[in-house]
Amino acid sequence: MKKVHILKIKGAGNIEQMSFNDAWQFPFFAGATLCGLYYGMQYFGKDSVNYFIIFYIGVGGTTGIKALIQSFMPGAFDAYDKEYIVDINVKLIGLELQITLFDVLCFIISMIQMGCYIYFKSFVFNNILCLIFCIHALQTMFLGNFKNGFMLLTLLFFYDIFFVFGTDVMLTVAKGIDAPIKLQFPKDYSGEKPKYSILGLGDIVIPGVFVSLCLRFDFLKNLNVDKLQSMLTKEAKGENVDTMKYLVNQAINCPKTYFKAVNVGYLLAMICTIVVMLIFDHGQPALLYLVPGCMFSVLGTSFMMGEFQTMWDFDEEEYIAADEDEQEDKKDDKKKK
Repeated sequence: MKKVHILKIKGAGNIEQMSFNDAWQFPFFAGATLCGLYYGMQYFGKDSVNYFIIFYIGVGGTTGIKALIQSFMPGAFDAYDKEYIVDINVKLIGLELQITLFDVLCFIISMIQMGCYIYFKSFVFNNILCLIFCIHALQTMFLGNFKNGFMLLTLLFFYDIFFVFGTDVMLTVAKGIDAPIKLQFPKDYSGEKPKYSILGLGDIVIPGVFVSLCLRFDFLKNLNVDKLQSMLTKEAKGENVDTMKYLVNQAINCPKTYFKAVNVGYLLAMICTIVVMLIFDHGQPALLYLVPGCMFSVLGTSFMMGEFQTMWDFDEEEYIAADEDEQEDKKDDKKKK
C-alpha cells in the first residue's frame, strides 16, 4: 500500500496515477528516446553517449538510493531532510530544484557506486545500479487501474516487436551502450571478454508496474476501509492505535490471487523467451511473451473468480473516494433515522 492511499484517506493528498493519455503516449516517447540514443551513437560515438548515460544514471540514482534508505530506515535521516540548502524555482522554464543535506549524502553514495562500476567494469555493480533503478521506478510509476495497464502493455507489445524485428535499433543500443541500462548474466568466460545474456530494464519495470497493480488490487478489495477510517480518526485524536501494524497484517494475510497468477504468467513467459532465444540463436523482444503472459493470467483469473467487471472497473483513486462517499451516505442515513 502506497503512502498516498493513507494521505488520501486522511484528506491530505491526492493519488497521482498514469492517465489514459500518459498510457498511449508512453511508447512514442520511449521510441523517440531509443532512436535518440541510436542516432547519438552514430553521430557522436558510443563513448560520448556512454558518458552521458553514466552521468545521468549517477545523478538520477540519488532519488533511488534515498527511497531505499527511507524504506529500510524510516525516520532515521528526517532531521537532515527538512531544510533546503539549495532551493531554485524558475517558473518560466518549469525548473524546480530543492536539495537537502540528505540528498547530498545520497548523491555521494550514488557517485561512489558509479565510480566502482566504471573502475571494476563488473556485472555485479552494473546489476546493483539496475536493481536500484527498477525498485525506484516501481515505487513511482503508478498505473491506477487495469484499463491503463492493458493499454500500456498492448502498445509496448507492438513497440518491442517493431524495434527488435523491424529495425536494428533496439539490439544496437542494447549491445553498444556500456552503461547500467540492462541486467547482465555471464554465460561465457572462454574469450578475451566475457559474454553476457542481457535483459532490458523495461522488460522488468513495465510488467512489474502491472504486477504491483495486481497486488494492490488484491489488497484494497479485501481492506476494511471503515475500520481503517476509524483507526485513523482515533490516531488523530492521540489515542494509542497502531494503524500501520493493522495495514501490514492485512497486506500479509489478504488473499493474493491476482498477484500469484500474474507472477506465474510472467515466469512462464520468461521461460518461453529464453527457450525461443536459444533455439533461434537471436535476441528476442521479451515483451512479445511477457505481455500475453501477464494479461491473459489476470484475465483468466478474473473470469474464473467471476470478478472481471470488478477488475475492469477498479480504480485506486475512485476506490478510496467511493468508500468515503459510502461513509457519508451512512452518516446521512443515521441522521434521517
